[in-house]
Amino acid sequence: MRVYLLVDFGSTYTKVTAVDIDSETLVGTAQSPTTVETDISIGLNKALSALKNSFKFAETDICGRYASSSAAGGLKMVAIGLVPDLTLSAARLAALGAGAKVIGSYGFEIDKAIVDEIEKKQCDIIMLCGGTDGGNKDVILHNADMLSKSQINCPFLICGNRVVSETIRGMLEQAGKKVYVTNNVLPSVNEIDIEPAQNQIREIFIELRTN
Repeated sequence: MRVYLLVDFGSTYTKVTAVDIDSETLVGTAQSPTTVETDISIGLNKALSALKNSFKFAETDICGRYASSSAAGGLKMVAIGLVPDLTLSAARLAALGAGAKVIGSYGFEIDKAIVDEIEKKQCDIIMLCGGTDGGNKDVILHNADMLSKSQINCPFLICGNRVVSETIRGMLEQAGKKVYVTNNVLPSVNEIDIEPAQNQIREIFIELRTN
């Protein structure tokens, strides 16, 4: 048996569904009140315990977990890119396709005032993109430098010009930031590649909500 756990954090209940992908059957479902006011993982763990107690499967049977949020708000994201109608559009598609709520988007070079504005938003993740692969790198490097000096402590997802992705990772990690790197959402002017970013957003969501 290979079981995947599917989690939905709702406004009222946290629901967990177990699916056996070998037999393509539903193992079972369980739910518990969502504990937004304290720690969301409390409600999740109660739902998981109820599921395991009612439907017998071992922890070792679990081979994957996916989470989403049907609650108002969900994962709050800020997208920062180069040209609004190109890079930022791709970033928004990636965010919304992964169940995130874009609460702010910024194009071109950001300044101290914008960084302060982003800090006040208290987002769950910042998507930093900009430039096609091998194209403009000055803007994303400038924005990474500005963000590295900020007090923002949410995870950063780098999905811009791959030529400087690892340089940006180093800049932000040296400043104590949590950093993830994935494919450029706009590798060329006529190509959008949002699936890797969507997958990474979902993984970050699970880490934030279950750790």
